[in-house]
Amino acid sequence: MGTFAICIIIAGLVGLLLSTILVYKRLNLAQLSMNVFGGGIIEHHQGLSIKPPWFTLQQPEITMNAEIVVTSGGIQLVSWESFMAGKMYEKIATRAYETMDSVVFGAWATAIRPRRGGLEQFVKKTPGTAAIMVMAEIDIALSDRIANMETENVLSNKKALGELVARVFGGNDEEADSPVEHVYGVIVSNPKLFDLDLGKRSQDAKEKLFEAKKFRQAIGEMMTDGGITDPEKAADVVLTATGVAKKQIFQVEGLEGALKSVAGAAEAFFRRRS
Repeated sequence: MGTFAICIIIAGLVGLLLSTILVYKRLNLAQLSMNVFGGGIIEHHQGLSIKPPWFTLQQPEITMNAEIVVTSGGIQLVSWESFMAGKMYEKIATRAYETMDSVVFGAWATAIRPRRGGLEQFVKKTPGTAAIMVMAEIDIALSDRIANMETENVLSNKKALGELVARVFGGNDEEADSPVEHVYGVIVSNPKLFDLDLGKRSQDAKEKLFEAKKFRQAIGEMMTDGGITDPEKAADVVLTATGVAKKQIFQVEGLEGALKSVAGAAEAFFRRRS
């Protein structure tokens, strides 16, 4: 066999080897590779990177600059820039927050996107779950603070409450890594409170809140003074005594409905479209 033929064979083998270990990703695209023998995961980002031959690339690719905007009323499948430029914040559905003496309605928004170094968690946990957890974290922080304030105090301290929302995920410091961001492989940026006010439904909500408190108080009395140990039976007695059919009432707007609207909406948005 001639020298030229040997060189061609060697070059072919080198090319074959390089094709199995080199990974090229375009700008803002990433992909995971996985050890076929059940081992670890490697992230591959824009430019060239190397993977062992026994690692296989996982589909689909992930768009690193894709964002979804999580709001008090659900999610928007747009970037934060589009959200702000289109003044979509003016149409955010508000959420009810209980104060010490009434109810106020708040509108807030934030953006999430995949976090470099956390793509394995991002894929395993899914973007929809991450959006739900981000929504819950902001709601809990805001609810806990407002619940210990009188309405007048809430309305006169919007700036401080806005700063509270911004700090839930480190404000604009993208180097900050909250537990939620770490567990779900996302970056949460620009948490912002847009408004807190009484709203048109405040009086109705206040009345429902009052009724709910009285209802819970009546159940407690039935269980302590009436000798009923089962909360559901105690509720039946109270509802029967007041002439109200058994049904789920006395609810001020809560997190459940908004969470359901988020769960399935974000998954494909972060995936590269073919």
